Amino acid sequence: MKQPKQREFGLEILAIIPARGGSKGLKRKNILNLCGKPLISYSIEVALATQAISRVVVSTEDHEIAEISKAYGAEIPFLRPARLADDKASVGLASQHMLQGLEEQGYIPDALVMLYPTSPFRTPSLLDYLCSQFAAGFNHVVTARRIDTNMQPLLFRRNGLLHPLLPAKGHNQASRQPFERRYGLFQGTRYRAADKYFTHFINDEASLVDIDTLEDFFLAEEIIKTGAFRFE
Repeated sequence: MKQPKQREFGLEILAIIPARGGSKGLKRKNILNLCGKPLISYSIEVALATQAISRVVVSTEDHEIAEISKAYGAEIPFLRPARLADDKASVGLASQHMLQGLEEQGYIPDALVMLYPTSPFRTPSLLDYLCSQFAAGFNHVVTARRIDTNMQPLLFRRNGLLHPLLPAKGHNQASRQPFERRYGLFQGTRYRAADKYFTHFINDEASLVDIDTLEDFFLAEEIIKTGAFRFE
C-alpha cells in the first residue's frame, strides 16, 4: 500500500473509481484513448491531485484495467469478483466489496467518494471543495443538474398520448417547479455522522458530459482539443 497523504480536514477520505471491463454501449470505454491517455486516467489523476482525498483505489475485475490504473498511480488492493462485474451488478455492491476487503486489511476511512470514470471533466479544486463539506457537517454530498421546466414542461407517455408531468397552474401556466438529476461527477458519504445532505449544482456544460456512447466520446475529444474545459 502506498504511503497515504496527510489528512485534510482531519478526515481519512477514500476515493473509489468503479471500472468494470464489460460495457454494452461503448466497448472497453473505461480505457479508450481519449486525447492521448485512457479515459480512466482523468479520474485517477484529478483524485491524486487533491489535498483532501487520502487514497485512490480502482474497483475492477479486469486485469488490463488494473494494470493501466496502477500505471497512473491508483491502487488495486484486489480484483473485484466476476459476479460483481456483470451487467446486472450494482456499483453499490462493488463498493461494499472494496470497503469490506480494505477493512480486513485494517483500513477504515472516515468518508467515501465515488468517482465514475465516464465523467472526465473535474478539477482538484472542485473535489477539495466538495470534500470540505464533510468537515462542515454534511454526510451526503452529491453533484446534480437542475432541469428547469419553465419553458418546456416535462411530459410522460400514457396510452399512446403525452401528458404534462406537472399540473398546470391557473390559466394553463406551467408550473415553475424545477427538477434535479444526479450526476456521477461526485458522490460522497461520511460515515458515523448525522444525516445532512449537500447538493452541488453543476452549471458548466462540459462537466456534465458522461461518456456512454461514441457520440459522447467524440464530444469529450472536441472539448479537450479546443480547450473548452480547464483541468487546472
